[in-house]
Amino acid sequence: KEIKDPDQSKPDDWVDEKKIPDPEDKKPDGYDDIAEEIPDPDATKPDDWDDEDDGEWEPPMIDNPDYKGEWKPKMIDNPDYKGPWKHPMIANPEYAYDD
Repeated sequence: KEIKDPDQSKPDDWVDEKKIPDPEDKKPDGYDDIAEEIPDPDATKPDDWDDEDDGEWEPPMIDNPDYKGEWKPKMIDNPDYKGPWKHPMIANPEYAYDD
């Protein structure tokens, strides 16, 4: 009965993003200096470890509790967001009512 209007298309300036990065949000100083993993402070060198045969002992790495992942700015509502674009519909000129 209806089809999308072929003469209409989404405007070039239509904004689809509901949320945008907050331009006021800044990465904290030193954020990138926090290591993802740190040496396990509770690990001890095994008694049978031989530096000459086994190489210098290094403690195993564990997840750093202070690491918060890659920094991303907080997201805010986009003031230019107009909602989802809906294609205007028109009567289908090829539609024929079937008895």
